[in-house]
Amino acid sequence: MPDGQSSLAGSRSDQRIPKLRTRGRANRQKLLAEAERLIGGRGGEPVKFSDVFEAANVSRGSAYRIYDGIEDLRQDLASLWISQFVEYVNNAAKIDQPESWVELSDHLVARAAAYWAETEEKLRVLPRARGNVPDTYRAAVRELTEAIAETFNCYFVMPEISAWMSVLSMYTSLGDTIFADAVRREGRISEQRLVEAQVICRTYLSFYLPAWLQTRDAKT
Repeated sequence: MPDGQSSLAGSRSDQRIPKLRTRGRANRQKLLAEAERLIGGRGGEPVKFSDVFEAANVSRGSAYRIYDGIEDLRQDLASLWISQFVEYVNNAAKIDQPESWVELSDHLVARAAAYWAETEEKLRVLPRARGNVPDTYRAAVRELTEAIAETFNCYFVMPEISAWMSVLSMYTSLGDTIFADAVRREGRISEQRLVEAQVICRTYLSFYLPAWLQTRDAKT
């Protein structure tokens, strides 16, 4: 999974304090790392913001200049997880030219399953999506949807599709719902669950895409 200072760009706290000094950015990384460790190690027990900044050896004042509290920090973890998901989707553009949009869809869903598997520990500490999620969380979701749209456009001459971005947003949600259910019920994403997600996602897209799309030149 990508890590380091660059992966924090565009996160909720990064946009809140765009001119945060180097020390502040380092403190943010420490807070995120300690929050993930503490929340993951408590077995569902609540973690206070003071637990996090004390474990991270960050002063109370510095911590509150970055986050409003523990839920603010947790939402930043969720936004960061989605932003790093975008890197996974963008890397999908390095494959050979797929013969059909179905092949590309199956590949994207498989990439998503691989990302879920690689970030299994972080998934356990992320908050559940709520109606009042921060704007940066929504921005990260839009960025993911745009990355998927761009990937389709890289390989195929896309027709005009009404509300295409909304279609892809639902497409993403379908895969996530299946993967979340698999992890909750079975503790992992099995091959059967992966195939299930691929079939459901491609079937959904078939209501909006023609059976055949003109391909573009393969990426080099």
